[in-house]
Amino acid sequence: MLAIAQDSNLWQDAWAKNVLLVSPSTLLFVVRTVAHLWRQEQQTHNAQDIAKRGAELYDKLVGFVDDFEKIGDRLKQTQKSYDDAFGKFTSGRGNVIRQAEMLKDMGVKPTKSLSPMIVELGLDN
Repeated sequence: MLAIAQDSNLWQDAWAKNVLLVSPSTLLFVVRTVAHLWRQEQQTHNAQDIAKRGAELYDKLVGFVDDFEKIGDRLKQTQKSYDDAFGKFTSGRGNVIRQAEMLKDMGVKPTKSLSPMIVELGLDN
């Protein structure tokens, strides 16, 4: 502080060069202020990282939901195709089960048997 008393421009020159002159009585206050500012800067940085990570997570969630909806649509299409195929197999006068059982009745000797439930479905229609 004696140097500042001797040279009135010393404090301004130091400030212009981003140097803060402190005395023993102000040093602790300055150190605490700097630590507080660093903490605030770190918290701001963390908040920015959290916001960025949140946006990335949300974008991934949107992609996941889109894919999940596509899976649902394809499952519905698959179920419809299965139902259509099963209907041709077991329903109507010319269904495959009825025709196979008619061949069996005509004397064809298969080595394997259809399940009774499938046969019943095919013959009932």
